[in-house]
Amino acid sequence: MVYNIDAALPDICVENGGVVAALTEEKFPFLGKVEKLSASLVKLDADAMRSPLYAADSAVQLIYVVKGSGRVQIVGINGKRVLDMEVKAGHLLLVPSFFVVAKLAGRDGLDCFSMITAKQPVLGEFASKASVWEALSPAALEASLNVSAEVGELFKSNFQKTTVLIPPPN
Repeated sequence: MVYNIDAALPDICVENGGVVAALTEEKFPFLGKVEKLSASLVKLDADAMRSPLYAADSAVQLIYVVKGSGRVQIVGINGKRVLDMEVKAGHLLLVPSFFVVAKLAGRDGLDCFSMITAKQPVLGEFASKASVWEALSPAALEASLNVSAEVGELFKSNFQKTTVLIPPPN
């Protein structure tokens, strides 16, 4: 009934970006006894960003800031920003179903532990190789963003270089 997520091998590791360790029933069988629950630990390096994501399966996310500081932005279903604030160790945030959350680490980095109300959460990405934008045809992307073919291609090529953890610019 005890799992050391700090000692877990990361699922994602990006140089100068940070690490993500996801915790599901496969790694911690005790979670199988608790219906609809998983967890993750995101450790962002200084000035790095966790690309915006949302729970596509109606899960709710509870985020606890373990260490460091930074900025968290949450955007609602209607596209309006509902939270944009500086966070620090000890803060607890709730991300409702289908809301988008992005995290930007401060100078000392930002470590966040999240509980998610889904056994196998389906997380959608907005700014990574796994982005929903990646699935769109060039014509649909251009129409959605109201941009030229050249700008659409530039937009899409930048996503193909990005992971869920974005290191600070040089």
